[in-house]
Amino acid sequence: MASQIERLGIASIQDLNALPPDVRTALYSRLVPEELLAQLGIDRQTLANARGERLVRVTAPADKPWARVEVRASHEDRDPVLLVDVEMSPLSMPELAFVQINDPTAPRYAIDRDPDGQDTLFGTVSRNLAEEARALAAGLAPGQVRRGLGRLKHVLHCMDEFCRLLGQELYLIDPLFYHSAILYERGGCGYVMGREQVEEIHRGFAENGPLTRRLDGSTPFRQPGFEKTVRGRSWAITDGILGGPFAGVKMYKAPGRSANVSTFPGGVY
Repeated sequence: MASQIERLGIASIQDLNALPPDVRTALYSRLVPEELLAQLGIDRQTLANARGERLVRVTAPADKPWARVEVRASHEDRDPVLLVDVEMSPLSMPELAFVQINDPTAPRYAIDRDPDGQDTLFGTVSRNLAEEARALAAGLAPGQVRRGLGRLKHVLHCMDEFCRLLGQELYLIDPLFYHSAILYERGGCGYVMGREQVEEIHRGFAENGPLTRRLDGSTPFRQPGFEKTVRGRSWAITDGILGGPFAGVKMYKAPGRSANVSTFPGGVY
């Protein structure tokens, strides 16, 4: 398949989206880790389980520079086990725009809807404080509606291979949250921009640092001790402890290589 792609001169998501539907589905399904397919009993060729239910969905409009891959444990599931959004960046490089990984058997927390039922974009444009407090108490990080499965590194490996398929030397990543950036670091990613900001956050959460001093217990998301964990810091940042949102950070990954970046060395998740 890789040699066929090379002969066709495929170098972008737009090029992939112009391929026949069955071909582009086969290519985009490579973004699903083998371990996850095995866990869910999904056949790589048919993308269906033993009952014949097709559980992998690829959305790749022929006239758009983006695609979405969704994997569910069953058709009845509200949330995908895996959701991956990829697109071509303005720099003409592939970008891993969004990743969501859910344990479908875990309790759900409605942080994605405000009390009026409006979409919060996972807490990035508005918030459901009561549900976020429940998620926090259950050990979840900001943006999570369910507990994860610990498969981000597997997704990054698949994205490495996808990038190679397009003949690209690296791809970009858009971390929505502080904890996302740290997890991407641990997956071998580096910073295109925003590293200084993330390092400043780390200094702010040092002993007696300005951010640590703001962990005054005034909200459930600003508890003393949160400076010691990635998840605790991320909740405090989501709660506005920086004075603004976590933004302006762009990361990258070079397939097969680690950037060897750690802005929170030794930090417990």
